Amino acid sequence: MAVLPADQSPALLAPSTPSPAESSSKGEVILTFPDFVTPVPYPLRCHAQEAAVSRESEEWLLSMANFTDKQRAKFLTLNAGLLSGMCYIDCTYDELRVCTDFMNFLFTLDDWTDEFDTTGTRGVAECVMNTLYYPETYHSDTAAHRLTKSFWTRMQKTAGPGCQQRLMSTLDTYFQAIMQQADDRGSANIPELEEYILLRRDTSGCKTGFAFIEYAANIDLPDDVVEHPIIKALADATNDLVSWANDVLSYNAEQARGDTHNLVCVLMHMNGVDRQAAIELAGELWTKTLEWFLECRRVVPSWGADIDRQVARYIQGLEDWIIANAEWSFETERYFGKDGRTVKQTRQVALLPQRVRASA
Repeated sequence: MAVLPADQSPALLAPSTPSPAESSSKGEVILTFPDFVTPVPYPLRCHAQEAAVSRESEEWLLSMANFTDKQRAKFLTLNAGLLSGMCYIDCTYDELRVCTDFMNFLFTLDDWTDEFDTTGTRGVAECVMNTLYYPETYHSDTAAHRLTKSFWTRMQKTAGPGCQQRLMSTLDTYFQAIMQQADDRGSANIPELEEYILLRRDTSGCKTGFAFIEYAANIDLPDDVVEHPIIKALADATNDLVSWANDVLSYNAEQARGDTHNLVCVLMHMNGVDRQAAIELAGELWTKTLEWFLECRRVVPSWGADIDRQVARYIQGLEDWIIANAEWSFETERYFGKDGRTVKQTRQVALLPQRVRASA
């Protein structure tokens, strides 16, 4: 069951007055974004060795991914290593390298599966999951297998059994969710809000990223702690904060290619409003969720000194994720090309035209 603030029900999301999008002097439609950085009350931190690890990890992925020249050029503008360095700060060089390798791999998986139908995605999922469960006996002459086995065998050396199991189960859930996303894409289905929230928590990949919080912090939380309603609420709220900011900031690029797996599209469809009003609704939902995170943060229970120390490090990791994602969104070229820092200042972009799909 989704854990959401009581006042965050869909019935309360209808706007009181519509907010039309602005137009530029060139006749362009201008989208205005909420501020996802300033309200976050946590400092941005970064691992001191992020730059060196990032370069090594990029070389690692490029050596095995079989990219075309176009894919390689796109990958080198991602800068996922910076996101990793801002999410996993208090770890060794080698541990950050594993985290960054996985981060680069996860974004690559996201790009691969965006191009696949359900059958293609299922094939990648089976390869990755078999590699995780049977790293010594399963073999496949694919980039997915080589990349998975490489980071996984290194992670297993120090990750606790609970952390390892959480990575495997959340990655399996991720694949199931993106297969559902592929089905929705093929049928042009836009889900209801509550259904979308649950699905988005799985397609975001954040749950796998949270397993790496434990790995990087050298902790292994008991299952009953991870599943405690307050800890789960904190993780779900972090996931939503990351996912919804991403949805808003990536909406322009996604609508241009006809992708509707986005909170903005869901809110437009549900409330019968235009894209700017839906963006503002998404911002309100994000703000309420940040308030909910802070509320839950104040009532974290105690399990005794040792577990409390681990829980504190885990929550610190969630806080790092919230601010890191908000800041990184303007540092990568994935959403705004080379204009990220300008967009961060203005919080405005011109609406991109929808691409014309080539006929069969």
